[in-house]
Amino acid sequence: MVTGDNTLLPADRALLAQLRELTAAEAEMPDDVALAAKAAQGWGNIDAELAALVQEPVLTRGDGTAYSFAVAGREIRVEVEPVGYRRRRLNVVLREAGADPAGVDVMVQRGDGEELAVATDHFGERSVEVGLGPVRVLAGFAAGPVTTGWFTI
Repeated sequence: MVTGDNTLLPADRALLAQLRELTAAEAEMPDDVALAAKAAQGWGNIDAELAALVQEPVLTRGDGTAYSFAVAGREIRVEVEPVGYRRRRLNVVLREAGADPAGVDVMVQRGDGEELAVATDHFGERSVEVGLGPVRVLAGFAAGPVTTGWFTI
């Protein structure tokens, strides 16, 4: 290459052409990266959206036998009592701001997908016996259904 003027030798021109090809290919975004970036745009506000839907279960007693879940004025409290070897009774207490939760349908879903209806006794208390393992509670409040996160009993 000659310095001081813009004249290039043929070998220099060939080298620059190769470098141009390499940098052009490097400057292009791979298709899979572009697709991942587009898909990630929907996740930009996911923390706020999830926080609005459900809170993390909060342990309400030091002995680990009661859990509270709250969503927009609706609360589910689950008290866990031992009733035998590898069996627990879940007592479910519902609260809904401005409404009576007496007619709310409540189900407990086990980790294997089985759903158990939570019956209301003559005192108005809801309870069901389940085996040990992961469970979650589904309640059909008037303001909309609430599904708790999974918790292990």
